[in-house]
Amino acid sequence: RGIAYSFYVAHVVLVNANWGALFSGRVQRYNRSFPPLGLLNCASLLRDNGHRVELHDCRAYPAARERVLTTAADLIVVSLSSLDRWQCPNTDFEQLDRFLAGFPMERTLIYGAQVTVRPLELLSRTGAYGALLGEPESSILELADGNEPGTIPSTARLDVAGELIVCERSDGINLQELPVPAFDLLDYSHYQYEVLGQNFGLLEMTRGCPWRCNFCLLDMYGKKYRRKRVEQVIAEIQYAMRCGMRCAYFQDLEFTLDKKLVTAFCEALLANDIELRWACQTRPDTVSKELLVLMRRAGCELIHFGVESGVPEVAKATGKRQPLAEVERAVDAAKHIGMRTLCYFLIGMPNETVRQMEQTLMFAQRLNPTYASFQVATPYPTTAWHQE
Repeated sequence: RGIAYSFYVAHVVLVNANWGALFSGRVQRYNRSFPPLGLLNCASLLRDNGHRVELHDCRAYPAARERVLTTAADLIVVSLSSLDRWQCPNTDFEQLDRFLAGFPMERTLIYGAQVTVRPLELLSRTGAYGALLGEPESSILELADGNEPGTIPSTARLDVAGELIVCERSDGINLQELPVPAFDLLDYSHYQYEVLGQNFGLLEMTRGCPWRCNFCLLDMYGKKYRRKRVEQVIAEIQYAMRCGMRCAYFQDLEFTLDKKLVTAFCEALLANDIELRWACQTRPDTVSKELLVLMRRAGCELIHFGVESGVPEVAKATGKRQPLAEVERAVDAAKHIGMRTLCYFLIGMPNETVRQMEQTLMFAQRLNPTYASFQVATPYPTTAWHQE
C-alpha cells in the first residue's frame, strides 16, 4: 500500500462514543448501535503495520467506557460520529462532555463530522491532544507511528496558546488499498437493524457522492467518488460472515450510481452462492426495474430511497434535482418485484410552510412504502442551508 513499516509498536485503543439515550439531542437523533466500520478499517490498518489494537464500541456496550478510563494505551482514538453518522452527526455536546469525563485527554485523539467542521470548538471543548479531520484511515497510521497532530495531512491540534494548528486535508483514501476490515473484533450477536434483522453488519462498496444537495453534510468524505473492486467486497463479505454476520446494510451514499459495478457485484454474489440478506440506500432516479430484479435475486431485501419532500417547489429547493415522478416510478418498481422500501423525508426545511409539510405527508401516503422515516431538517455547518 506504499506505507513504510514502522519498528515502533504502539498500543492503540479505538473507541466508538456513546451519545446516551436511544433518542438524544435537540434534534432527537436515533442512536442505533451499528458496527463502527470506520474504526474497523483503522484497526486493520494498524494491525497490518504491527501495532497493538483494542476496540471498544461504547455505543453497543456502554460499560466498555470504564475499561477505557483505566487503559495504559499509548493512544486513544475516539470516533464522535461513526461512518453511519457522518452525514447526520449528534450535536448534543453536553452528552459528549459526560462521555469523555475522566479520559486521559493528553493521549486522546478525536475524529468525526463534528470536529471536522468545527475543529477549534471541539478541541477546545474536549481538551483532546489532537484531531483527525475527515476520513480517519488517511492519517491513523502516521499518528500511531508517533507523528504529532497538525504536522501531517488531515490532522489538527491546539498550541499552548489555544490557537488552532491545522495541516491541510488529503484528497481521500484509495478504497482499493484498504485491507479487509477487522470484523473479528465484533460480536455480531449484539448488533441488529430493526427492519433487517439480527447479527447485523455494515459494509461499503463506494464512498463519496458527486451530488451537492443543499442539506447534505459531506465534509467527512474526500473530494472524489471512489469504488472498491468487486472481488474485494466479496472477500470482505465472506470474512464478515465467518465472523458471524448474517445481514448487512451498505452505507454507500448512492449505491446504484455505478450500475455496472452493482451489476457485477450482484452477479458475483450469485456466482459465489453467498446467501447474505442486505439493504442499501440510493436515489430513486438511478435504479431501473432490471437492476432491481437482479439486486433482489442477489439478496437485497430492502432499499432506502431519499425522497425528502412531496412538494415540487420544496424538493427543488433541496438542490437534489430529482423529479417526483421518478420517485414514484422507483418505489412502485421495487414494490412490484417484492422488495421492501424505506423512504426518507425531511420536515421543516427553509421557508417550508405547514401546508407543504402536510402535502409531503400525503405524498408519503400515496407512495405507500413499507417504511417511512421523517427527520427534522438540520442546517449543519458548511451546508448551503446553514448559510440561509
